[in-house]
Amino acid sequence: MPEESDKHGGRRKNMNAKIKIGIVGAKFAGSFHAESWRTVRNVEVTAVSDIDDNARDAFMKKYSIPKGYHDYMDMVKDKDIDIVDVCVPNFLHAEVSIAAMQAGKDVVCEKPFATTLKDGEKIVEIRQKTGVNYFYAEDWIFAPALVRAQSIIEEGGIGKPVYLKGKESHSGSHSPFAQKIKYCGGGAMIHLAIHPAGFFYHLLGMPETVIGSCSDGGQNNLMHPQFEGEDWGIGILKFKDGTRAVIEGNYVTRGGMDDTVEIYGTEGVLKADLTFGNPLSIFSMDGYGYAVEKAEFTKGWTRPAVDEHASLGYKDELAHFSACKEGLEKQRRGTTAEAGFNILRIIDAVYRSSREGKKVKLRIDG
Repeated sequence: MPEESDKHGGRRKNMNAKIKIGIVGAKFAGSFHAESWRTVRNVEVTAVSDIDDNARDAFMKKYSIPKGYHDYMDMVKDKDIDIVDVCVPNFLHAEVSIAAMQAGKDVVCEKPFATTLKDGEKIVEIRQKTGVNYFYAEDWIFAPALVRAQSIIEEGGIGKPVYLKGKESHSGSHSPFAQKIKYCGGGAMIHLAIHPAGFFYHLLGMPETVIGSCSDGGQNNLMHPQFEGEDWGIGILKFKDGTRAVIEGNYVTRGGMDDTVEIYGTEGVLKADLTFGNPLSIFSMDGYGYAVEKAEFTKGWTRPAVDEHASLGYKDELAHFSACKEGLEKQRRGTTAEAGFNILRIIDAVYRSSREGKKVKLRIDG
């Protein structure tokens, strides 16, 4: 599916009025976005919805949000809201995004785009029909280390990239929604490997072929028999120019989130560590509150995140979406609805290849 540019955007009528955000979901992802929206000029989070009334009320208090809704359908009808920010479990992404677009709202949606290709096609169809802005929130595209890496690649610093590796891993999600395929669409590939898939799509576009291998879920998993989806998986991508890439997601990594990218070029090598690439090291006898996402403990030597919202790209991502809304910037490749769907196609191809034991060819039309 061709990726459309932000032709349907343009300047708002009143450029002095703040862009008003309504967040759907008052849990972990919602908090990352709320913290990051705070740093964006000309933006105000004015509403949040969550069926967990206690979580919603605490969220409102923490972030000084004036309006709270139990039902997101009531929130998307709020005439004051400009952008609906979708931060709910995977299986609700399509439902909430479509409802918001049909109400005339622009949408920011966390990964994955949807849990099925059928739902993904519906999102693209409604986006094109309504003409609203849809912002697929792949934060790796905006992570400062990877933005700098891309600029070095573009100036020829490592020659032509020929092989790329990207991985996100940790010891497993604690969310009950992550353990059932009907709620999440899969396992570690759709939850974690979708990040490097999105970043490599941003750099290189759509691969021609995909080879996948995954643990098969349940008792066939490497460490987590309670997960219906895979707790380990890789995809090998081949692009039209011959470039290869490997994407990996796993729930078998102890010690906290591990996000890395390696890019091998004809004239050099580039390595980025999004999780532990910070200057702070701490030794603690008794431990302390928080190091990085999914870290099991903080005793001994640790390297705590300094500002995850910045280092993982959330702040710059939402600032970019705000600028697109104002007509000041054009959406980057990899952030449109069409891009979100294409990235989901890559993950789906990994699953199909793993199931069928053969290479999957992808249609390249954008």
